[in-house]
Amino acid sequence: MRLFFMFMACLAVSGISAQDNTSLAKDLQTKYKDSPVAILSSDISYDFSKDPNRQLVKVLVKTTEKYLSLRFNSKITKSVVYDNNSEVEKFSGSSTLKQEVSDKTKYCGKYTSEGYFYDDSKFCTQVLNLKELGEVWSMNIVKSVNDAKYEPASYFQDEYPIVSRKITFTIPNTIDVELKEFNFAGNAIVKSETTSGSNRVVTFTVSNLGPIQDVGYKPGIQHHAPHVLILVKSLKYGSQQQNLLSSTDDLYSWYRSLISNLNPKPEVFKSLVMDLIKDKKTPEDKIKSIFYWVQDNIRYIAYEDGIAGFKPDDAQNVFEKKYGDCKGMANLTKEMLKLAGFDARLTWIGTRQILYDYSIPSLAVDNHMICTVILNGKNYFLDATEDNIPFGDYAERIQNRQVMIENGEHYILDKVPQFDKNRNLEQHSYTAKINGELLEGSGKFTYHGEPKKDLVTRYTHTQNDKKEEYLESVINSKKTDFKINNVTTGDLKERSGPLDINFQFSLANTVSSFNNEIYVDIDPEKDFKNTIIKDDRKVDVDFGEKILKKYSVEMETPPGYTVSSIPENFSVAEPDFTFSISYSKSGNKVIYQKEISINSGLIAQSEFGKWNDAIKKLTKAYENQIVLKKN
Repeated sequence: MRLFFMFMACLAVSGISAQDNTSLAKDLQTKYKDSPVAILSSDISYDFSKDPNRQLVKVLVKTTEKYLSLRFNSKITKSVVYDNNSEVEKFSGSSTLKQEVSDKTKYCGKYTSEGYFYDDSKFCTQVLNLKELGEVWSMNIVKSVNDAKYEPASYFQDEYPIVSRKITFTIPNTIDVELKEFNFAGNAIVKSETTSGSNRVVTFTVSNLGPIQDVGYKPGIQHHAPHVLILVKSLKYGSQQQNLLSSTDDLYSWYRSLISNLNPKPEVFKSLVMDLIKDKKTPEDKIKSIFYWVQDNIRYIAYEDGIAGFKPDDAQNVFEKKYGDCKGMANLTKEMLKLAGFDARLTWIGTRQILYDYSIPSLAVDNHMICTVILNGKNYFLDATEDNIPFGDYAERIQNRQVMIENGEHYILDKVPQFDKNRNLEQHSYTAKINGELLEGSGKFTYHGEPKKDLVTRYTHTQNDKKEEYLESVINSKKTDFKINNVTTGDLKERSGPLDINFQFSLANTVSSFNNEIYVDIDPEKDFKNTIIKDDRKVDVDFGEKILKKYSVEMETPPGYTVSSIPENFSVAEPDFTFSISYSKSGNKVIYQKEISINSGLIAQSEFGKWNDAIKKLTKAYENQIVLKKN
């Protein structure tokens, strides 16, 4: 009983009763059915200061948060990530049930994942056991960042709903920091700015903010989540100003300082380069030979380790290890091409996930590095991390993205070319006839662009004894009544041109007879059937690539039957997407054609209603059948 009164007294001091917390938890439980907790309150402060020993800006990030349990016996993991440029100075917490974070129940240490990823990330983590509805956990975290350019953004949303959050930036007048706002529209974020002594204090507050949605096919978080980009531009020392990242020029200067310290030793791979180009007659063929060798022989491993997260590894190291991250692979491609006599340059780029371009001087602008070769006044962009991409073609994730190309003391800004949806054409063709209650015949799938690249890459990385199974799954990923055999393919090692897959098939449950009539469901695939976007989705749908799918089925009418009726044609045409289905007769054959096109690969929230209406009509159209009548 004494413990109970002490517990109630603690709640009284905080001004929140256990009853109020339970009532609020029940309300939030109804609103957020998938969330185990809500963030009852969150106070995050960024305190900027000069480094006394270096021309750098430090930042101290303090976080105080309270987590309200919305369920009985819930568990969540609270983590904070740091690295060689930062340190967690405090990580503690306790609950209203007197549970506490202790050295025995928390973990702080290094994170390393073997295989395709390595970084220097460390983390402190704690599993919070929320036993009761309305229980509150308090967490206090202090993280120091040695160089503020490595802490480029602050996000308002969390994986859990937020009742109240305040983010405060305290910036000395001697430090120029721009706080650039993104995705504030539609969110009740209130900004205020005051002065406190010689500091500028900027505060953002927000209430009742939903969680970051865990949904598929969504753009990078920068595109939809409200956040502030932290741009630390310059320092003042008396009347003198020291630029840090005040402009794109400063950003390039810092990048250039990293690559200027590289120590290439081309003699290590000279004999290979000479061998790769010796029988090649054109410059393009020589470039292809080198580019494809790096693609095929250097294993991609994402690697971040302090400054190595931004500085390329020396080319000879990547060559000898036979693995590297994007920067190392780009650097090896560059040095091999230079050895072959080409003008090759390192190139920084932000992929499709990135919202920003190089008008913003921040490390958040790019997340990738490629190589540019300049040939006859034209820039060709070579991304060796993209398996099976041909020379002159570009993966969807870098198309139309701005690049920064090294150019001595200066730089060149350019854009990777963008292709329309026809680059990604995927054609499925069937020739069929009726055999009892089966639809039988042959099929041919033809892949171009992104679908071809992805298919070949997955095939290449599939175990040899599973490759045939993989190809069958490509043809028939879902349908148990769709049997296939005699699968053959074109040359899977040929990067240029389309790829064909041919097969024989037998499809059940699509032909039925009644009296003197045969009813045929002629579409064996029914792509995008019932792909309704849920009403509560708050982010655009991003398929990751432009989509153009064309289908055709040519079905022979069985002897003794004529076509009694075919369904009406169907089409929906919107600016962002089109669906169409058509039927026709040619002699003793019925020809079915379908096309699905998503021009940019993106369905904006404003188009969800139109999309859902179109999908309902498409799904309804799939129910139509061809009717054959006995003569």
